[in-house]
Amino acid sequence: MSVYGTMIRKTSEPNERANEGKLTVLLCDDHLLFREGARRILDDNKDLAVVGDVASIEDAAEIVGTLAPDVIVVDISLGSGINGIDGIELLKARYPEGKILMVSMHHERSFVLTAIAHGASGYITKDAAAVELSLAVREVASGKQYIPRSITERNEPSTQLTSREREVLELLAAGHTNSEIATCLFLSIRTVESYRFQLNQKLDVNGRAELIRVAKIQGIL
Repeated sequence: MSVYGTMIRKTSEPNERANEGKLTVLLCDDHLLFREGARRILDDNKDLAVVGDVASIEDAAEIVGTLAPDVIVVDISLGSGINGIDGIELLKARYPEGKILMVSMHHERSFVLTAIAHGASGYITKDAAAVELSLAVREVASGKQYIPRSITERNEPSTQLTSREREVLELLAAGHTNSEIATCLFLSIRTVESYRFQLNQKLDVNGRAELIRVAKIQGIL
């Protein structure tokens, strides 16, 4: 089937002889450009083979048992359907032997910890060098945990939210305006704006939509 849209693309029918001795990979990312780039990077290695690529967790779950990849590379922020974090449990249920390598544009340790806590074996950022993707796949396939040193050595502010920040976040997620939140919590609009700024700083986001999306990925909402 065509790779465009949300369709599934396999690297032809499974060819055990062609892939014998290689580590096999299934790519799951809603951006075609990333999938094609990652495919070229991994297939350039004699010991690695991409056996399929899909745009959603649902599509990955449909074929993961048949393809039986050693590593499943999953985007943490998929555009629609099940997100990468929630998708780990589904993929593990369908194919327990597969190791999950999470990819993301986010460098914050909080994202890494969330991914690992949900069952991922590794985490890599999308701006990493090509050679690092291949290294991460090998490390995860061997049973090791892979987290880039650039993330483990990074000093970051705490993402722990105060009770008031959580209240503001929950009301924002429910669709309330700053004015409505101020009335509900007996605060001034300026104070609500201050809480929103603090939330954006702690979760390293810009805007309501991204704030809510990241909060859900991290399990805050």
